[in-house]
Amino acid sequence: MSDATYMVVFRGELVDGAELEQVKETLQNLCKLTRDKVEQLFNLPAVVLKKNLSHDLAESFKHQLERVGIITEVKAMDDAKLVVVSDNTLAVAAPTVADAGGDAADTTSTEAAADGQGSRLQVEFHGKGDEYFKIWIVNIFLTILTVGIYSAWAKVRNHRYFYSNTQIGEGSFEYTADPVAILKGRIVAVIFLLLFNYAGTTLPFGGVLYGMLSVILLISMPWLINRSMAFRNRNTVYRNVRFGFDGNYGGALKAFVLWPLAGAFTAGILMPYAVYKQKSYIVQCSRYGTSSFETEFGWREVYGVAIRAFLAMILAGVLLLVPFVGPLLALPIYLLAFAYFTANVGNLVYNGSKLQSHGFDSSLETGGLAMLYFTNWLIVAFTLGLGTPWAKVRLANYRAEHLALLVDGSLDNFIAAEEKNVSSLGEEIGEAFDLDIGL
Repeated sequence: MSDATYMVVFRGELVDGAELEQVKETLQNLCKLTRDKVEQLFNLPAVVLKKNLSHDLAESFKHQLERVGIITEVKAMDDAKLVVVSDNTLAVAAPTVADAGGDAADTTSTEAAADGQGSRLQVEFHGKGDEYFKIWIVNIFLTILTVGIYSAWAKVRNHRYFYSNTQIGEGSFEYTADPVAILKGRIVAVIFLLLFNYAGTTLPFGGVLYGMLSVILLISMPWLINRSMAFRNRNTVYRNVRFGFDGNYGGALKAFVLWPLAGAFTAGILMPYAVYKQKSYIVQCSRYGTSSFETEFGWREVYGVAIRAFLAMILAGVLLLVPFVGPLLALPIYLLAFAYFTANVGNLVYNGSKLQSHGFDSSLETGGLAMLYFTNWLIVAFTLGLGTPWAKVRLANYRAEHLALLVDGSLDNFIAAEEKNVSSLGEEIGEAFDLDIGL
């Protein structure tokens, strides 16, 4: 097998019919460049946009660029600094786009300095409570004023704020969902929810209808979960590459219906295994571009966390029987047990997941998470709900501080997958019935 590596070289050529200004704008957004650097690209004889790639990956980048009107060449790399850029000219081409402009940083993140190659990239959250409060309060006001119609736009604004303020390395996340698509799904979800809630009390033959709707919901749940995850991932973008979800009905049926039922019928004995199957299903069916996530954590580890949390809950239950001081001791133990389970299962999932050769480092702490939950509750309670934006920002900041990406290689080795538009119906119905299927 050949060890040759390749690069993608740009020489200022465009596809016939492509508009120069539009192409420049695309390059600016695609490579995260300033306008000045984009202009410099068209004034240089040759610039290496990507390097150290396999031939197949280099060809893939070339074809992606052609789709947006940019002509490039795939060249073998004979030397990291001295490269052949034409048949009769040997020239020193810039190893990265940024070097063409004289900066040391690699704006396409092919170098270790920008990519974190072989390093630990800390997740950062830059949101602020007062900034988010302005978005949050306007969302509430407009949602009330429009009798709920604006809620779809409010959801997109909320997501975009938290996504755009979450950063790994030089890239931040994007949320690209269409509010109109969400509104359509939400209307259907609300109609179904109203029928479900009022069937047994106000409608003729309500009991029969309620039973039918319950069966329909149970049968539809795997589909709803898959559609919800597909919509959420499809509209999540990092470094111009979309996430995706390739779940199937059978897998979701087992993870979210059959195993939880087995847990219920065994008095909770199999419930930790159901949690394990659900977390594994979500991770293994998720992908970044065309690269799927993999899991390495096992069900025994989840059982260990669940048993310790359950023993703490039993202790809290016993303390509730003690007069006066019992409840005061039981409530903190309940909170610690919940925080312990949330933190440790979260750590298991992230630390036991991989994307190609890249891993994650999650270090959520029981005490820190419990204190955060408690102080957030105080903030929301004593401000009559107006402190909710600060509580959400504090939680997002805490989670970011305790999560990092362990980079092994280059983050450029991902190919954006072409995907169909995914309906938001599943996510909205799932949200209407409070289906929590996150990690």
